[in-house]
Amino acid sequence: MFNLNEFVFYPGYGVCIVESISKKTIGSAEMSFYNIRVLENNAKIMIPVKNESEVGLRLLIKENEIQKVFDVLEEKSEKKPFAKKESWNKRFNGYNIKLCSSCLFEVAEVLRDLYTLKCQKELSFAEKKMFEKAKHLITKEISTVMNRSETYVEEKIKKIFIKKTEISENLKLNA
Repeated sequence: MFNLNEFVFYPGYGVCIVESISKKTIGSAEMSFYNIRVLENNAKIMIPVKNESEVGLRLLIKENEIQKVFDVLEEKSEKKPFAKKESWNKRFNGYNIKLCSSCLFEVAEVLRDLYTLKCQKELSFAEKKMFEKAKHLITKEISTVMNRSETYVEEKIKKIFIKKTEISENLKLNA
């Protein structure tokens, strides 16, 4: 159970705050609801307390887990995102599943893989939107946990990607 004024992550929406917990009668049953507000756009959402795990509502990552997110971004992609065998729609669906999961590490995998793809070719409109959404979800959650600006976190991510690009270019030159 989440507490009032606690930050939570809601898949697809990102960082939210629990503003209240209310009871409503639905049919003949009384149900408890989290009334959460999405920090990004102030949208208000009601989520049944009993469904919190089914919808992926979770606490934000802990500060000691932030480095693990950066580590995922630094890793080499497990698969080649532009592999001939994998169709764009299969890749798109896989990314979408990860983006809508409640696992920030999976969102980081999407950002990493799309960055790798971006280095190989121009991203499609849909891929660009996914890239931006993944970057935003990561940036917002980490900046909230660290109590730092989103710009600070974006710069850290940018530095990771610049370093990856430099390493990749050096490997090509030495091959």
